[in-house]
This record gives sequence, C-alpha cells and structure tokens, in this order.
Amino acid sequence: MKKKLCVLLSCAVLLAGVLTGCGKGSGAAGGKEPVKIGLLYSLSGVTSVSEKQLYNGTKLAIDELNAGGGIGGRKIETVFADYASDPARAADKARKLILDDKVTAIVGTCSSAARQAVKPVVEQYRSLLIYPQSYEGQEKSNNIVYTGCIPNQQAEIFVNWLLGKGYRKFFLIGCDFIYPQVENKLAKEYLAKGGGTVVGEEYVPYGSTDFSSVLNKIKKSEPDVIYSELTGDSNVAFYKQYNAYGLPATVASLTTNETVLKSIGAQAGAGSFICVDYFKNVKNPENEAFVKKYTSTFHDGTLPTYAVMGGYNAGKFLGAALKKAADPQDTAQVTAAFKELKMKSPSGEISIDGSNNHTRLYCRIAKVDERGEAQVIYESPKPIDPKP
Repeated sequence: MKKKLCVLLSCAVLLAGVLTGCGKGSGAAGGKEPVKIGLLYSLSGVTSVSEKQLYNGTKLAIDELNAGGGIGGRKIETVFADYASDPARAADKARKLILDDKVTAIVGTCSSAARQAVKPVVEQYRSLLIYPQSYEGQEKSNNIVYTGCIPNQQAEIFVNWLLGKGYRKFFLIGCDFIYPQVENKLAKEYLAKGGGTVVGEEYVPYGSTDFSSVLNKIKKSEPDVIYSELTGDSNVAFYKQYNAYGLPATVASLTTNETVLKSIGAQAGAGSFICVDYFKNVKNPENEAFVKKYTSTFHDGTLPTYAVMGGYNAGKFLGAALKKAADPQDTAQVTAAFKELKMKSPSGEISIDGSNNHTRLYCRIAKVDERGEAQVIYESPKPIDPKP
C-alpha cells in the first residue's frame, strides 16, 4: 500500500512539474518572457560622439515602451553591443546578436560604412536592422528600416534654399568617407540645375582638427557659402578655426546639431545655417514634453538633437511594429509590420513608406543666433516622401 502510495505521489509530482512547465510557457506568451532587441552602437571610438546621442534616443524610447506595459505585457530586453566605431566589428557583433543572443531585431550603427558592413549579415540571416541615422540614400533593403533623412528630404531642399537666398559659389567640405562624398556628388547635380557653382572641394580624415591649409584654399576660392558634412571633433575644430580666420562666407551644414553647437561656442556658430529633420525647439506639445524628459533623464552633456530623434523614432517605430505583429519574436512578422506605420513623434507626424522602408520626414532649416541657439526659419509644410 505504501509502495502504491509513493508511486501515486511521484506521478502527481511529475504531473505537477509538467503542468508547471506548460504554465510557464503559456505565461511567457501571455506576457512574462521578454522580447530581445539588439542595440548596436559605438560608445567608444571616433564616432562615439554621434552614436551616444543615437543610443540615448533609442534607450529612452524603449524605456518608455516598457514603462507603458511593454509588448502586450512582455518587457523589451535590450542586448547592447559596442562595435567601437569599427565597421568589421559591427558585422561580427550583429552576427552574434542574431545567432547567439537570438534578438528579434537590431537598432543601430551610425556611419554608412558600418551600416553597409551589417547589411549582408541581416540579409543572410533574414534578420532586421533599424538604422536611425541620416545618410546618403542610394540604398534599399528588405531587411533594413531607415528612420533618418535622405538627400531628397534634406540636401536637395537645402541647396535650392541657399541658391534662392543668393548664395551661388559653394565650397564643399567633408570628412573622407562615404556620406560626404555621395552628398557632395549630389550637391553638384543640384547646383548645376540651379545655376550655382563649385569653387572648391576638400575631404579630411575623420577626426582631423587642423584646417590651416583648407582655410587658405577657401580664402583663395572666395566662396559665398561653405557647404559642410564635417562630423565629430572635425566639425567643432573647423567652426572655431574658421571664425578665428575671419572669412566672410557663411557655413551651411548637414551634420551640425545642438550638442555640437554647445562645443563650438556661440561666437563661432553664429550666423551659420543647419538643415536637418529635427531641432529641439520644434513647436508642438509632444516635443515640449520630450525635451523636458530628455534633459531630466540624461546628464552627459548631450541635448535633444536630430541624432537623438533618429534613435528615438527608431525605437518607437520598432515598438509599434512589435505590437502590431502577431508574434513579436518572429522577425519576419515584425519586418512586415513596419509597412506604412504612422506615428506622432516629437518631430511631427511621420510614417514608414512601405515601398522602400524609409521614413517620411519633415525638412527644417535653422539659423544659429548670437547665443548659439538654432532657430528654425524654414519647415516643409508636410512630411516629405523618401526617394532613396
């Protein structure tokens, strides 16, 4: 009898264990098991100044999603990988996130070289990259969603606006990598159509801080405007040295933002123009709340910028796609869920163009005032369809 009772008890314990296991699985589907997302950014290396802002924006968006209940009750778990500004390492880190960490999607990279290194990885493994940075266009992938602006939403409008203001002679300058080279090639096309001329063109190694020889070339060429895609420390150094040199041409940048302006200083930045999709003084209730939250959350010297907003929009769009997908751990379903997603962002009402996986965004131009603040002086009447 005792033996029979022990057997029955053992069966009961075993059955309870099986049911508990089933219950855990059901509970996971019901909201306990987290959804894993990879964050692939450089918080070290030469692009870290820009990528810290992208990272902050993405992290803030995901924290807000989790605070609001996550994805049907399931938290978003982020797996961070620092690729140290090395495109080859970005590819390796992306592969690990997909194969070892089993992430549903990856948000990140900054430079075009890093994105292009990760592109074949996400395509090979049928994964998904949400790329948050403005870039030169010329690309489309079924495995990448692009949330930053591209030339027809930024550079084309900027060049024509400058021409309309009487700036005819352009000196093109940028760091020596893909984005500035392609942007300047396109700028030449816009100028040829609009009646402008290129009086000089220079590229410097990323991180360069000595512009004495370039400034001499600018002085000799006598441009009306310096059309710039300098980034990081190079951007800051150029503005300061250009101001000290006392040249009359106006600086017009596709890559400067409020965090960079703070490093440049009010005197060196005053009078220059910037064209991006977002500035921190955009007037709408969503942005006013966003700026307050960002400045109270991050105390690392960064301000709300277009880079922050690119990361934030990437995280918010991903959250919406995860909620829309029947299974938020099925990458194919999540990828499909991005098609024609719409969102009220601090940068305005924006949406994903389902035909090319790029984002419909506003174009804004600001002039830097004597306090070093970027004041918006032009805004497109509606979001612009992306034409990559």
